[in-house]
Amino acid sequence: MCGDSAWMPHRGSGVQKRVRDSAQLATQLDRLSRFYQSRGYLSFSVDSVGENSDGFQVFVFLGECYDGRVVAVPDTVLPRVQGSATRLVKNGTFRYKDYPELAEALLSYYENHGFPFASVNLENVDFEKDTIASLEVSTHEYVTFDSLILSGSAKVRPGFLKPYLGWRPGKKYVERTVSQMTAKLQKLPFVSIVREPGIEFVNDKAFLYLFLDRQRVNQFDGYIGFVPVSERTGKLMVTGEVNLNLQNIFKIGESFSIKWQSPERFSQYLRVAADFPCLFRTPLGVAGSFLLDKKDTTYLNMNYWASLQYAFDGSSSLHLYFDYATSTVLDFAPLQWLPGDTASCDYRRTMYGVKLNYVHLDNAIQPWKGWQLQADFSAGTRAVLRNAQVPDSWYEGVEMKTSRYRISGRIAGYVPIRRRWGWVGCLSAATLLGRQFLYNELFRIGGTSTLQGFDEMSIYASSYLMAQTEFRFRFAPLSYINVFFNTALYECRVSDSCYTDIPFGFGLGVTFHTRAGNLYLSYALGQKKDSPLSFKTGKIHFGLDVRF
Repeated sequence: MCGDSAWMPHRGSGVQKRVRDSAQLATQLDRLSRFYQSRGYLSFSVDSVGENSDGFQVFVFLGECYDGRVVAVPDTVLPRVQGSATRLVKNGTFRYKDYPELAEALLSYYENHGFPFASVNLENVDFEKDTIASLEVSTHEYVTFDSLILSGSAKVRPGFLKPYLGWRPGKKYVERTVSQMTAKLQKLPFVSIVREPGIEFVNDKAFLYLFLDRQRVNQFDGYIGFVPVSERTGKLMVTGEVNLNLQNIFKIGESFSIKWQSPERFSQYLRVAADFPCLFRTPLGVAGSFLLDKKDTTYLNMNYWASLQYAFDGSSSLHLYFDYATSTVLDFAPLQWLPGDTASCDYRRTMYGVKLNYVHLDNAIQPWKGWQLQADFSAGTRAVLRNAQVPDSWYEGVEMKTSRYRISGRIAGYVPIRRRWGWVGCLSAATLLGRQFLYNELFRIGGTSTLQGFDEMSIYASSYLMAQTEFRFRFAPLSYINVFFNTALYECRVSDSCYTDIPFGFGLGVTFHTRAGNLYLSYALGQKKDSPLSFKTGKIHFGLDVRF
């Protein structure tokens, strides 16, 4: 096709032969022009467009192909050609057909090195020569980041926002930093974006304008549970849980949380945690927690956890941590005083580990689309502590000090199926590695947050693999009905005994969004080896989630 001719889409151009209207025609013509010019037809142009009863008729001029011609790259520009673009340049020249790709790569380099107004052009164009032109880069003014101006009801200190967003006053302008700001701000649960971030250039300075409103993210929720004491009597026991989560109280992106549970009679579970990201105008922060776990009159566990963290964004982070735990047996009466029987005993455990949290969700509070990943590995030692109430003969054959390794992971996905239907899937696993596991150092699973259909933290495991699937129907923006099924394969290895089981549970629930908060109600049934399915052992949970 050369000279004036009717337009027929070229195979491989991606141009559609059929178009609905003039707007779509303009898009296809632009695509066709870029296709031929990238193949060396520098003179390609659309001469005329006509319309008749059969549709549009397009006449184009193709011209001569300059695919074999090259463009010279100045020595001052060559070092700026980086990454995948280096393959385009050979002996200081590149083929003209590669000009769009090379120009884009150069613009990206300069925009991320303080020159947001850089431009790339061809100079000294002469189509009669083999080297038809030379590449010219105009950098224009060097620009640095300056002030951050916050507008809206959100109360966040610039000392947190600047390192979090990568906005470093006095440093070179980086376009990549600016383009990632909206995505990073969306991951901050305590703000909502009113308008896209704006950049104002004044001489050689760039000023950032953020338009953010406060999001009600502080949380207080709790539930009351009714679980059977025994299947024989049918009597119910009241259990409960209370959660308090506070975020951005000091306006530096920090968070505090308190969780209390009473999963069974005489048992208490308390966890207090704090998180301070982006301290001292850096992405580095600290986090810590304290956990108290009292199992009726059997034992008392206490855990102290502290970490140094690097924040990728508002919800994703990498932790290097120290984990210290102690356990005290409260009642030795039920124990069998046999040498080497280490079902439960006092111990001290010291671990060092690394933990990764990655979150990519459309809504941090009530997600409908996205996924999240957690991975954790730690290594250390566990030392058994002698107790004066226990005869020395009981410690015969017991390894008083042994190595310990803990590995755990969790991945969850949220997939919208239709406008109102959604699916949630979750897979989690954990394992303890070492010798002579104690009953009071095992993982505990079961309950509303792990394995529904079973009592809270009622299943002890040295290793487990859990899977959950759930379908949701949204009858209002923040209200839905859900049906769920979950199962687990676990192993409980204590002393010389090993127990395995594959419990499963299923049920349904409903969540209502009200002015006071979210009301939720669920009913679940579960089955394991020593507990068959029975409506008498069904679990009912009712709760209220308040945001303020």
